[in-house]
Amino acid sequence: MHSVEVQGNHTWGKFSAFRVLGDHEPMPGFRLVMQFAPRPEGVARLLEMRARANDPLDSELARLTVRAGIGLLQSHNVSFAYASAEEVVALVRTDAVSRMGSSLAVYEQLLSMYSARLAVLLGEELVVHGHIFEFPDIGIARRAFVSAQEWLEEATPLRSSRRLGLQMRGLGQPFHPSSLETVDAQASLLRSAGIDLETLPHWWWRGVAARFRADGGVELYDDVPHGADFAALVSDV
Repeated sequence: MHSVEVQGNHTWGKFSAFRVLGDHEPMPGFRLVMQFAPRPEGVARLLEMRARANDPLDSELARLTVRAGIGLLQSHNVSFAYASAEEVVALVRTDAVSRMGSSLAVYEQLLSMYSARLAVLLGEELVVHGHIFEFPDIGIARRAFVSAQEWLEEATPLRSSRRLGLQMRGLGQPFHPSSLETVDAQASLLRSAGIDLETLPHWWWRGVAARFRADGGVELYDDVPHGADFAALVSDV
């Protein structure tokens, strides 16, 4: 298990060979995927600050973070977006780089848009970081999306209990991440606040996805399927 002190989707390390700096145009047939996430320390600060006014786990903060991620489709440079309370993963349109001039220009636009939307929705600025991945084909890009979803679901007990612990800290109660080293400890903390993991909404476990249709409309999936069924959703305009 990764240390509970360090948050974020560590599975992106499996795709590090495909990370690029961005100031170029992808090779023919290659696909760009961009991943963005608020800095964990900023989210922790918000969870503590908002603890007295919000429900356990701060579902409003999570929903607004998802909304900011799905909103990247409005950039017209993204054909598919997968968003959760932790991050957003975007499949870049095949014509985006040629229109914007470079991969880096697309990245900077999406990073700025995501940061701005978070600031407007939350009323607080959060520092956002991200990565650019250039995959040889859509199949490997789909594998990255599936990996992001698998991490989200697997990490749900840990990330949920840590959110609750940070809220406890904001209320002046003792909490240290080292107390969450085991699944039993995570479940126990959640139960103490009346939270049953099995009753948390589907989007909390698996995120939300959206994509453009050929007719220009948008399809939203708040009941995202698993595995191959999810991969099949990752497609172009």
